[in-house]
Amino acid sequence: MALLTHFNSLNYSEGMEAQLIALEKKIKQLISLIESAQEKNKGLETRLASSEAHLSKLQSNMKEASLRLEKMMRQLPEDNR
Repeated sequence: MALLTHFNSLNYSEGMEAQLIALEKKIKQLISLIESAQEKNKGLETRLASSEAHLSKLQSNMKEASLRLEKMMRQLPEDNR
């Protein structure tokens, strides 16, 4: 009976080993996906910051143009308004 228990134990260990190897593979894949997502996120954060700076500059230009246009309109004679 001890021999049978030993073989069952061996099979159980092999099954566990296979499961652990599969789990390790899945964990490595998950880590790889996380690292890839982090890299992509860094790139997106950089692009977002650049876009926000560009938007701020465009808004500033629009405000400046609006003020200049209002100033020019005030300088027009009343007849041309």
